[in-house]
Amino acid sequence: MELGYGVIAAAGEVVESIDKEDLAKSLSLKPDPEDEEAQKTKKKMEETRDQLADALYQKGLALAEIESLKNDESTEACAKDVFEENYKELIKWVDAKSTKYGSLTVLRERRCGRLGTALKVLNDIIQDDSEQPKKKLYDLKIQLIEEIGWAHVSAYEKQWMHVRFPPSLPPF
Repeated sequence: MELGYGVIAAAGEVVESIDKEDLAKSLSLKPDPEDEEAQKTKKKMEETRDQLADALYQKGLALAEIESLKNDESTEACAKDVFEENYKELIKWVDAKSTKYGSLTVLRERRCGRLGTALKVLNDIIQDDSEQPKKKLYDLKIQLIEEIGWAHVSAYEKQWMHVRFPPSLPPF
């Protein structure tokens, strides 16, 4: 759990070091295509935005992990808290349902009790062809399906896990 707090502190430092107002202004302006200096500045600002989004994403994952370890806290109706504030800041800068940041959206929807939405976002991430399917995503999908109460779908998905991720390659 100490690692989670370290990630939160480091991400907080990154977030605080970035002038968000200046970043928003710079990204909202379209530079002259012939002005190389303006193009370099825009590229630098895009990199800064990506660093900000990554810091917010990592901070959100760490907050969710710490919250999952503390079973005594209630998560009723997504009360205004640090996780929610962090998530709202993230969606100002990037599409939180994209493959890169979608896991945080799944966690948010799950903690708010919107399991169907979490499952939909997770399915979109899994269906994305740009990456190989990951076993942890399918495991999370099975957990969500079980939380919804669809035992028959859960059993079906568990059978498919053996096909998707065989324990060993068949001898040919």
